[in-house]
Amino acid sequence: MIDSIQCRKGPGQYYSIYLPANYSSDKKYPCIYFFDAHARGAMPINMYHQLAEKYGYVLIGSLNSKNGLQWPVNKPGIETMMADTKERINIDPTRVYAAGFSGGSRVASSVAIYLGGVAGVIGCAAGFPRIEGGLNQKFAYFGLSGEYDFNLGEMQQLDDALEHNGFPQQLLTTNGIHGWAPAPEFNTALLWMQVISMKEKAIEKDDKIIEALKADFDSRIKAAHKANDLIKEHLLTTGLIAVAGGLIDVEDYKKQDASIIASPAYQKALEQQTNLQKQEQTLQQELAGEYSQHDENWWLQKLKDLNNIANKPKTQEEGHMYKRVINYLGLVGYMSITQALNTGDVGHATTFLNIFKLADPENTDCLYLEAKLEMKKGNPPLALKALENAAQKGYSEIATLITEPAFAGFKDDVTFKGILMKVRENGKK
Repeated sequence: MIDSIQCRKGPGQYYSIYLPANYSSDKKYPCIYFFDAHARGAMPINMYHQLAEKYGYVLIGSLNSKNGLQWPVNKPGIETMMADTKERINIDPTRVYAAGFSGGSRVASSVAIYLGGVAGVIGCAAGFPRIEGGLNQKFAYFGLSGEYDFNLGEMQQLDDALEHNGFPQQLLTTNGIHGWAPAPEFNTALLWMQVISMKEKAIEKDDKIIEALKADFDSRIKAAHKANDLIKEHLLTTGLIAVAGGLIDVEDYKKQDASIIASPAYQKALEQQTNLQKQEQTLQQELAGEYSQHDENWWLQKLKDLNNIANKPKTQEEGHMYKRVINYLGLVGYMSITQALNTGDVGHATTFLNIFKLADPENTDCLYLEAKLEMKKGNPPLALKALENAAQKGYSEIATLITEPAFAGFKDDVTFKGILMKVRENGKK
């Protein structure tokens, strides 16, 4: 693992990298390019490097690509990074993948759509960018989203659209919020991509990988059936049929799925999902419009009201929906604070930060943003204190701290060096 490498032909472009222990320049390796919403390319590498070791992948994470950069601005840097890595590393051109989180997920899809040469995309917590015209490139797509992720509805709609347009696709939901997928779910995505490669004759058939994917899906199908989650059971069953058909016997899965879709309970669940998606979208729009219109006291009461409904819902699905709405306020908070800081609006940044803390108190980004705010106010000691608290609470974005211009003056500060050590340790957990 190397935290930061500068591109030879792009002085301002940096990336993190992980090479498997047995890496040899004499062999071609499958590669995953990671794009994070906040340019934290080291984060997913730290999360998934054991999977890279297990399956023999090279992992590369951009330290420049982030939310707020339009594709025409972002594209040259990404091309520079990809060219630099292909000069240094023996990458298998038939097994290049892109993965991203949130806005970075849209970037990963953009790489596949506009640059091409990408066999598959693993999209976490967000779908495609806005596309004008049709898609000229087809690639395998594995979507990952938490049940409490405010972008779940979008991911569900994308999954339907990709299936309708003949893309190899799968959506897997987890018991989580808006974030990079947990390693076990990312493992499922890697197994799925490898089986897709076998079906497309890009790699030789490997019965162990096929059996591992089947066992993984079987476990998830069984859990969905036990929870009476017919929609999830259907998605997993049809997904296994699609990816493994022709490699294993799928007749029993076809019978199981036929029974699901014939069930009146399944049709009712689909109707309820559609209604909740519409309600959720309306609530998101309303709350986003109100974010800058009220003070902390108003939001304290509003969040209490939303939490009361989330904790005592009419149905479990409604409870999940209201939790997604609450989590959505965290996104609005992060974006609002960042914009206020970028424009030097310290007053609104302070208010937005306080609301963000109410909506998502466990998010260590609150403390990171607090440190940036204190630097704007001219209070370096308070900024360092906020960063110390962030590190103690698990903040792990070492590359972000190293490259953040607001903290450039701390380069030789003993306290800051200690913070970097702690944050680096957090990233390895």
